[in-house]
Amino acid sequence: MRHRGLGAVDGDWRRPNSDQASLTNKAPGWVGLSYAVAAALAIVLTGPLLLFNPWLVSAGQARHGVAASLGTEQANVDRATATMLRDLFTDGDFLANIDNDPPILDTAERSHMSDVGGLVRVLAAVELSAIVVLLVAGWLLRRERERRARLVRRAAFGVGGVALMFGIFFAVAFDTAFASFHALFFQEGTWQFGPESNLIRLFPEPFWFETSLLAGLSIVLTAGLAAWLASRGRGSGPAEA
Repeated sequence: MRHRGLGAVDGDWRRPNSDQASLTNKAPGWVGLSYAVAAALAIVLTGPLLLFNPWLVSAGQARHGVAASLGTEQANVDRATATMLRDLFTDGDFLANIDNDPPILDTAERSHMSDVGGLVRVLAAVELSAIVVLLVAGWLLRRERERRARLVRRAAFGVGGVALMFGIFFAVAFDTAFASFHALFFQEGTWQFGPESNLIRLFPEPFWFETSLLAGLSIVLTAGLAAWLASRGRGSGPAEA
């Protein structure tokens, strides 16, 4: 008998799916729950992680006059930033410099970036795991197209709604939201830097305000795309035996 506690996510215990001949052929409830959770995680993480690319970051830095604040050329900023972005994913040392000067970041700034890199790598690992679970659970649900589509839509609508609320929060109370995010993931005293900090010059507050809104928008758009694809694919696929 299917556990009713899964009904809030799966809902499959209430009735047979239109594309399934018998309840006895259905995948267990934990498969549906795993599929929905994996879909939600993939939707949440895909867009924000894709923002960590040198082209988008460079465009944001150029808009906010980062090169001028550092007294150098944009090409030098791009080179140093690309190295730092690579270090985030490879556990690098963040010793990038500009014009062959000493490292642009001091010890405290490099320590914080190392902490950020640890978080980014954890999120990337979660994203990869979610995709694997999504593929495996999706294969187990291959004969239940309606159920699978319903699970994706519920995950997409739930995540999209939460992302929209957080996006509004960041838009109207950015300082509070930004500080709360850092307090949640980083130790107190390791992430506060003054305006003279090169880390702040490289990634100024307007840059982070814009990036935060882009991250929220990317989640909402990914959720909408996932829901649309789920609805489009609910009636496709091979006939069931």
